[in-house]
Amino acid sequence: MDEGRTEPYAMYTTMHWQPADIRTLLAEGWAGASEAAAVLADAARIFVVGIGTSFHAAQIGANLLRSAGADARAVDSYEFATYPYALHQGDAVIVMAHTGRKQYSARAIELAKAAGVPCIGISGQGSEMGDDGLALVLRTVARETSAAYTASHLGALTVLAQIATALGERRDASAVQGWRDALTALPDQIAEVLRREGEIERVARAIFAANCRIFCIGAGPNAPTATEASLKARETAYMTIDGMSLEQFLHGPMVTVNPDDQIVAIAAAGPGMDRLGQVCNALRLIGSPLWVVGHAIEPVPDAPRFPLPDLPEPLSPLLAVVPVQLLAYYLAVAKGTNPDTFRRDDPRYLTAFSSLRL
Repeated sequence: MDEGRTEPYAMYTTMHWQPADIRTLLAEGWAGASEAAAVLADAARIFVVGIGTSFHAAQIGANLLRSAGADARAVDSYEFATYPYALHQGDAVIVMAHTGRKQYSARAIELAKAAGVPCIGISGQGSEMGDDGLALVLRTVARETSAAYTASHLGALTVLAQIATALGERRDASAVQGWRDALTALPDQIAEVLRREGEIERVARAIFAANCRIFCIGAGPNAPTATEASLKARETAYMTIDGMSLEQFLHGPMVTVNPDDQIVAIAAAGPGMDRLGQVCNALRLIGSPLWVVGHAIEPVPDAPRFPLPDLPEPLSPLLAVVPVQLLAYYLAVAKGTNPDTFRRDDPRYLTAFSSLRL
């Protein structure tokens, strides 16, 4: 933290708003989710489009929608706009955008409109995403003042989970049974994670002091949680964390791991746990220290762990992301960087970033 600074950064304050933000979305958002589900009900394919943190939301959202019985796929908004898919009647598009200002999100909406397919926008309150060309716009949370988006990401995931729940119920998809109850419990679970932030601060300070490389891995719905952990640490602490899906990590990157490198494993009960256990056991044999977020991993019972309540696996990223947000924040505090600025407090980076249009 800046020398002499005592007040929290905006990122910290925003993270602590999340229980109330999600509680509000769950209290007020089901009508909009049902309306979105009606738009998507007959879609042959659903493209969920986003960039950066919003792409991670799109990946998780596509998984949620597949659990509800839809043919859903996540696409980077730059790729969607620049190397477009052949959209057909019967397709639908969901565009994820925090502020509605990014050019490729706007182009994705234009492509959907030109193809005559319904497009749903999910964006923050007060964003520049209007309803022109959109079948529906669902709002998440107040616009963040920190450049490291946390509450808006979790808000977008919550809206996607509500849509998937409503769609699955329309289709009598057994996979979504119990999702409403699981979501209802989520705000209190997030609050409990935030209450335990001191545990995560100690982990972050130890990792920073070790001056080691960091790898974050996750399987299935939590592969994007691993990449979001990487993105947040890069945005806030300007540190390099390699975040990737479990099997991609195994097929090549794992050979670069050294005994003093730190591994963060995102663990949620589901089909990926067996493979995650195998990989973590191999990392144990290499000698690399592990920090487990979530479910216990049987082959490494002594690994330090931040336990989380078990959720239906497709919903688990909505809780697992909170500890890695805190990890990124406290890495920034340990390093002394400002997590809110996206490095725009450095004139050289401000000039460089100002030369680009997002």
